[in-house]
Amino acid sequence: MPSVIILLFLLEKGEVRYADLTKLIASRGPLSLNLKELSEEGLIQRRVITTKPIQAYYSLIDRGREIATHLDKIKKTL
Repeated sequence: MPSVIILLFLLEKGEVRYADLTKLIASRGPLSLNLKELSEEGLIQRRVITTKPIQAYYSLIDRGREIATHLDKIKKTL
């Protein structure tokens, strides 16, 4: 279920920082695992800016946007 929450959040917000996602899923272990799985499935992308501190941004890619749009429609019918 956290993966669905992440996809819907990214659909609504666009590109977000890792810190923004920690507000949705407080435990960093499960959050990192879900982000890794979504990335491996080709649904999201990670963009890293090598400043100090390092910043990571996450956003949907086309396939992820398509799936998130369908999930959003389902959510609105409930």
